[in-house]
Amino acid sequence: MRARHYLTASHPARAVGRCWCGGPRGDAAVCAVAAVLLFALLTLFSAPARAAECINESVRIEQGSAARALPECRAYELVTPGSKPFIQSGNEVEGARASSTGSGLAYYTPYPATDASHSGWRYLATRDGGRWSADLAVPQESGQTAKSAMCYQGLDFSEDLSRSILSEGLDIQEPGVSTDTSGVCAEPDEPLVSGAPNGVANLYLRDGLVGPYQLINPTPDSGSAANAFLRDYNSDQTHIIFEEAARLTDNSSAGSNIYEWADGKLYLITILPNGEPVAGKLANDGSRAGKAESSRYSFASISNAMSADGEQVYFTANGNLYLRRNATQPPTAGGGCTPTEPDNACTIQIDRKQGGSGESGGGIFQYASEDGMRVFFTAESKLTAGAQATLNKPDLFEYDVATGFLRDRTSTGTFESPDVLGFSGGGEDNDGPRLYFVANGVLAGSGQTSAGDAAQPFGPNLYALHSGEVSFVATLDREFDANDWYKFPGGLATATSSNGRFVLFPSIAPLTGFDSGTCPSGSEQPPCEELFLFDASSEQLSCVSCDPEGAVPTGNTKTAPLQKFSERDGSPVYITRQVLDDGRVFFTTPNKLLPGDVNGMPDVYEYLDGEHELISSGTAVGASVFLDASASGADVFFATPEALIGADEDNGISIYDARMEGGFPEPTAPPPPCDGESCRGASSAPASEISLGSLGFIGPQEGPKHLRHGNCRKGSVKRHGKCRKKVSRKARGHHRQADSRKSRRAAATPTRKDAK
Repeated sequence: MRARHYLTASHPARAVGRCWCGGPRGDAAVCAVAAVLLFALLTLFSAPARAAECINESVRIEQGSAARALPECRAYELVTPGSKPFIQSGNEVEGARASSTGSGLAYYTPYPATDASHSGWRYLATRDGGRWSADLAVPQESGQTAKSAMCYQGLDFSEDLSRSILSEGLDIQEPGVSTDTSGVCAEPDEPLVSGAPNGVANLYLRDGLVGPYQLINPTPDSGSAANAFLRDYNSDQTHIIFEEAARLTDNSSAGSNIYEWADGKLYLITILPNGEPVAGKLANDGSRAGKAESSRYSFASISNAMSADGEQVYFTANGNLYLRRNATQPPTAGGGCTPTEPDNACTIQIDRKQGGSGESGGGIFQYASEDGMRVFFTAESKLTAGAQATLNKPDLFEYDVATGFLRDRTSTGTFESPDVLGFSGGGEDNDGPRLYFVANGVLAGSGQTSAGDAAQPFGPNLYALHSGEVSFVATLDREFDANDWYKFPGGLATATSSNGRFVLFPSIAPLTGFDSGTCPSGSEQPPCEELFLFDASSEQLSCVSCDPEGAVPTGNTKTAPLQKFSERDGSPVYITRQVLDDGRVFFTTPNKLLPGDVNGMPDVYEYLDGEHELISSGTAVGASVFLDASASGADVFFATPEALIGADEDNGISIYDARMEGGFPEPTAPPPPCDGESCRGASSAPASEISLGSLGFIGPQEGPKHLRHGNCRKGSVKRHGKCRKKVSRKARGHHRQADSRKSRRAAATPTRKDAK
């Protein structure tokens, strides 16, 4: 349970009602009196403790009531000074990524901040010491200022934002399409890399914002250059997967090749088990099983099509699913994997028949463990004994690379097909990967939820799969919840914690019994979408966006987990940290969940253990939108039109970080210029008199002109804390003359040092 630092003034009565009155059904009069009394006591006694607990309390006070109401000693920090960061559409914002530590944020904006000669407004904001600063992540002229609208630019960052991959050049829908590209795309003012192919899409790697660019796709030794399409990369961008039709290695094919770049070297991935090169695609990159379909997203980057170390890579070719093992090592003699060469590069067909009556092939990659050694895929063939897959109704299979064993994980125990619809999310803990997927069938052993709900025939049913065990989560709506599973070429509206314990998904179904009213949607008015959180450890389902007091929502609460920095279809995506490993959820909703939310606009909330907290102020004249969070949740980034601190003076949409124990003191304003008599300055007494007169009690006859001499005997005065004999004015004059003569003599007499 999260420790609460304080009870915010925005909802004291509600908290009292929950704790003492048993929720909204308690006696209204008793609860009202209790709320007033308890809130008064809390106000009286908790303020000093609050200041003591929050080391940044002075900053929070300076920022005002919105900052003081933030949970967990958070304070606001302006990330984007002087620039408008986004065009907003509802509560969907594309192109913002936080570093894992929260010390950086990459973001996209169509608005220039300073120099209008630049294009492709991709910025990197970093926190250093006492302020945030933002710099252009691509300072050179780019393809967006080129002669053709077919030119584009993309930028993909490593997890800590220390490296980036720049994609720049011609944009065409299908790799391998031949076209005359000469002179179509403008070149940068200065070449990024000498000798880079001209007139095609190129990929460049760079450390930081000032390091030199490194070309990923070289000019081929023979034949013409082709467009390079970024498909995937590992967290630190030491391994990069791209697709290109040009033959960049001796063993590449004449078709579309998948290459892996590592340490400045290229390796061909699309090689069959017999050692022959083949035209193929990275698994889950938007083109399914070699079909001529394209997607806006490449899901390879969020489903581990490449392992974390870059050595295991899944690809499709000729309608089959393959794994390229030890991808950057020397190949085995025959191309296939053998026990005698366990560490050499080789290829395995994953969707081979191991019993049953089906044919091999047809596997569609869904998810793999981080090390690439366990993979989940769907297939419409009976690849194992007992499989129930039929045409257009696939089963979900799991392949263990270490043992070579294939299992069907979706048996219904009847003659009905499981009819797996698609992938919803995945994560991994110490016991291995956890996969969320949707199927129409009722799966054997899936059981009931803690509320007694069970999977329904003809679904769609959301399931969790972990360590071979299937658990039922919820039955979704077939039409309005379709983005809760990856059904090509749609998107994905779900978010999963990195450990796989929590999955967050929207639904119009009343999964927890909450009345979500009706929301306009075309010609129909279905119930409003709410966000639901499933805890796989406790098998508890809770509504994140439902009002605890039962108020009917005024609008849909959606998720926007998928983000990318490239306009090109099929580019890699990443999932924002919307749900963390401790079950903490950050989300945007137009609904009022706390009394402090008074603007009737979308606002950003935090949810944990059934409690809501406002992250945005709830008072902005316009929508506030959640963007991303750090891995720990200490930093929550959001966009808002409201100036939450005095330094925000651009009158536009800005990005803020609600940071635990964060915030910066406002700069001190210079004093106003003097005017008239005020320019003369105030007269002052000698410093010694002022200091003496300020010590202790001053009697009626004491002050700057009536100094208190202390208790010295007659004829003595107190000087420097001691009673000394009083010297007459005449004597003082003689002393001063003597001192003056002594000083003149000393000045005229050379010292020993001078004499030398």
